[in-house]
Amino acid sequence: MKQERKPMIIEKPLVLMFEADGKVVTHIHPGSHNYQHYGLLICDLVRHVAAAFKVNEGEVWNWVDKERANPTTDIRQPS
Repeated sequence: MKQERKPMIIEKPLVLMFEADGKVVTHIHPGSHNYQHYGLLICDLVRHVAAAFKVNEGEVWNWVDKERANPTTDIRQPS
């Protein structure tokens, strides 16, 4: 018998990213956190991305550095 999954309720989001109409939408909810805290979250995200795709963390950072040097995306919805 298949176990039914309960919906997840997000009560204190920090960052929400999703795709809507083919565009990536990002919502940042700073609350009591500052930009340094979010910098740490970004580092954690890079590590999670590397693990999820089974690549070296440095490969993801290289890609991030290329994007930082020459942005190919724009902010769709400022937070």
